[in-house]
Amino acid sequence: MKPDLSEPSANSIPEYELLATFDGEPNIFWGRLCAYAAARLDAESVCLLVGGGAGSEFRVLAQAPVGAAKRLGQSGLTAELRNVRNNEFTPLPGLLGRRYQAMSFPVREGLPPLWMVAEGIAGDEEELLIEAVSKEARALADLYQSRRHAQRSEEKLLNLSQVMDLGLALGESGHFQEAALRLCNELAAPMRASRVSLAWMEGQDLKLSSTSHGGRISSGSQEALALQQVMEEAADQDNEVAWPELAGTSVVSREHRKFSTAREAVAVASVPLRHQQEVVGLVCLERAAEEGVWTIGELERVRLLADLVAPRLQGLHGRTGWIGKRIWRSTRRKAAGWLGPDHTGWKLAAVLSCVTLVALAIIHVDHQVKAPFILKTDAASLISAPFPGFIDEAAFHVGDIVKKGDVLVRLDRTELLLEEADTVALRNKSEREVRSNQGEGKLAQMLVSQAEMRQAEAKLAVIRHRLQLTELTAPFDGVIVEGDLRERLSSPVQTGELLLKVVQIKDLFGQLQVDERDISYLSAGLQGDLAFASRPGESYSVKVDRFEPVAEVRAEGTVFVLRAQVLGEPQAWWRPGMSGLCKIATEKRSLLWIGTHRLVEALRLWFWI
Repeated sequence: MKPDLSEPSANSIPEYELLATFDGEPNIFWGRLCAYAAARLDAESVCLLVGGGAGSEFRVLAQAPVGAAKRLGQSGLTAELRNVRNNEFTPLPGLLGRRYQAMSFPVREGLPPLWMVAEGIAGDEEELLIEAVSKEARALADLYQSRRHAQRSEEKLLNLSQVMDLGLALGESGHFQEAALRLCNELAAPMRASRVSLAWMEGQDLKLSSTSHGGRISSGSQEALALQQVMEEAADQDNEVAWPELAGTSVVSREHRKFSTAREAVAVASVPLRHQQEVVGLVCLERAAEEGVWTIGELERVRLLADLVAPRLQGLHGRTGWIGKRIWRSTRRKAAGWLGPDHTGWKLAAVLSCVTLVALAIIHVDHQVKAPFILKTDAASLISAPFPGFIDEAAFHVGDIVKKGDVLVRLDRTELLLEEADTVALRNKSEREVRSNQGEGKLAQMLVSQAEMRQAEAKLAVIRHRLQLTELTAPFDGVIVEGDLRERLSSPVQTGELLLKVVQIKDLFGQLQVDERDISYLSAGLQGDLAFASRPGESYSVKVDRFEPVAEVRAEGTVFVLRAQVLGEPQAWWRPGMSGLCKIATEKRSLLWIGTHRLVEALRLWFWI
């Protein structure tokens, strides 16, 4: 008697009961279902395929044993699965079809179609077994999918209160990046999304900001570019776009379809975030194929959340970045109202450039000629050697302040004192000879002695004058600016050799070196300001006094030397020789002329115009 093949065998009953109550992950269930069917049919292999809808390819959901799907793919019979509508295993068409039998599972709402393909089932005598296993597989799949649907229904979905909770959570975020990451993470679990990405509008460009679960995608990577293209497709249409397409929608979804096909037929949807009727960002949600496609209700919940959080994210984004970027972003957003939303940045830049150019042309200010200067004075005295000698003492250094009559330098007196003593002795001798010859009546000898005495007295006067000149004194109150004799003690000097230079801190003036290109703008009597290199924060008024008529050719170019008289009292810290920059105000010119006259003059010389 033939056994009843329509009932599960004793060995398969425990596995059937386990599958009937299984509530684990889908990939585990489908794998065990394939193994169960292969064991019941005594088949070489069983594969479970998903997809195959319009515009999508088949994908292996499970197989038993491993490698069976590869043989099925090589057979070329997968294309015939789209025509299989039977709920029981039936042979596939073609020569190889007799080796493979396939069945389709009833399609549940929101889920892709499933096919089971068995390889190497026995012949017609196993029809009862094939029918029984087909029913068991359908029943087990239906039980599991119903249980999964019930579980998903019990899961926390994004209803209005949950949207409000998420909105409040985003309100606690103080930075745009933090809020964007929280939004992606909070959306991923309830929406059963494998990845949620947020992109934000930067001017006319869409830039990826964050992805769920801390995922990082380089801005220049192919993945980032693909996501941006998907979201730009929704932004250009200002509408929700999904693939597989939602029933009753008429939007372009070419980029979404391309993205889904390249990533194992994932379900992908993009939802715009709007603020003041403008798209400011987009959310892209991806879902694995076995989790089902996007429904209109799910996208409506995401849209509700997007409308709630968009103003908060826009406010945080407006405070993101350095201050210049924030000011430019705010200005561009305000200007979009009267310049239009397209290319607002370029339009605003063009308007600002025109306004700036007009302002530069009509605003006139004093044209200032800049020239370096050196502080000088006419109240100076050069202390030189009165006669050949040796330096005996130097009492002051360069920079010391001296008073009138202070001894600056002493020359050696030894030789002069010896000459003085010798000359005094010679004079006394001549004086005695005069008296002796006068008493004896020797008139001629007396006259000779008188001449010798007068000669000695004249020489003595010269020597004593030189003794007075050995002490070189300050002619007035001033400052030593040149000559450091401390290192020249006991060294010889010659007549007229410069030893020291003493100047007075009065009657100071600035010696300006004006470029020949600017000399035509200057004239005597013009006023300006000078600032010293040592104290650039302080400026002092000057007035142009006179010009030197001949230019000087120097390494830096041809210059004219001008004298600018300092107005007001000189400062105590001023010293002749100090340098800085002087600005002389000339006639009023426009800001445009001031900024471009050098270029215009150069072009006229180059092109002779």
